[in-house]
Amino acid sequence: MPRMRRWLAVAAGVAVAMGVVTGCKYGAQAFVCANKEECGPGGTCQPDSFCSFDDSTCPSGQRYGDISGDKSGQCVGAQPGKDAGVDVPPDMLACYGTGLLRICFASPPGGSRTISMATPIDTMTSDLCVATAGGGSNYCVIAASMLTIDLKLRATGAKPLVLLASDTITANATIDVGSHRGVTPETGAGADPTACAAGTLPGTAGSTGGGGAGGSFLSLGGHGGTGGGGRRGGCAGQDGDGPEKGLKGHGGGAVFLIAGNKIDVKAGINAAGEGGTGGGGSISGAGGGGAGGMIGFDAPMIMSAGMLLATGGGGGEGGDTAAGTAGAPGADPTTTAPALGGNGNNPRGGDGGNGSSASGTAGGNGNPGDTTGANRGGGGGGGGGAGIIKAPATASLGTQVAPAATP
Repeated sequence: MPRMRRWLAVAAGVAVAMGVVTGCKYGAQAFVCANKEECGPGGTCQPDSFCSFDDSTCPSGQRYGDISGDKSGQCVGAQPGKDAGVDVPPDMLACYGTGLLRICFASPPGGSRTISMATPIDTMTSDLCVATAGGGSNYCVIAASMLTIDLKLRATGAKPLVLLASDTITANATIDVGSHRGVTPETGAGADPTACAAGTLPGTAGSTGGGGAGGSFLSLGGHGGTGGGGRRGGCAGQDGDGPEKGLKGHGGGAVFLIAGNKIDVKAGINAAGEGGTGGGGSISGAGGGGAGGMIGFDAPMIMSAGMLLATGGGGGEGGDTAAGTAGAPGADPTTTAPALGGNGNNPRGGDGGNGSSASGTAGGNGNPGDTTGANRGGGGGGGGGAGIIKAPATASLGTQVAPAATP
């Protein structure tokens, strides 16, 4: 069994506390927990305020999650600087993945599996999710020796999706864990984790008719515009304010592809955030766009010819009180360009901010609604922040990638 290279390092930012990275900021600065509930299902808040999860390969029985700073992936109680685990421990578990994610089995996954059936799959209940040993219970892991995707794979549910092959992954069709307005189920796999609600979220949706802020991940979401009459987004955007408020866009989900030899993505992967809806009448603000999620690659050889998206959704447009016209929704990302904020439906509602398509670039701020005269408009929603794509420097991902991949 080839040993997976240790390249996939934890990035800068603040992450979710479920042992997974989705539509929230994450990485070396780490998520600091105050109680086990903040760590998500199966998590434990250690005395050093980092989250850990059950792992029978660790002497302590616990391994730090993927967002525990310089302790990420280490066994609880391990000496600093020491390897937190081995690829084939004494009980002969077969383990794959390094850095962000490490998945173990009682024996190496074998045989060929082809996904050519109608989806979506629910990562909480699907029979495609296989049992793991010593880690991986917080994910839906689809595993084989040779894994082929021949029909669009749409994944929803609370757990992120992991596609794992001891040899090769070939994706001839799109893999979709993004969140999309008008699609059922609407939210992608692993999107909007519990920890996204933690912390201080300044913005303007608390103002009369204010627009909701955009969701944040590696890049911040934009602020909502003030209404004619506060929060920085979490992973999802923020609802607008008012009796006919626009609804938040959900954050993008997370998918990890891990292979012993090769990953070949012939179609695309979508982990984008959702656009916010427009505000209605009565000085109602629009919803903020959701942040992009995460795509992670881990293999000696990685090729992609499709579009890879982990960008933020656009904020909605504020409503027009006089005409009673709802604002336009913010766009869901469909290209590597920023998803546009809602605009053009009415003259008084503030336009929505564009979603972010680049790491380090915040989503656009929502514009304020008209405050003059008796007829006023709601504020536009902020655009969602960009997510992240992780791949080694040797990966050949093509030019249709947003945000740009980082090692």
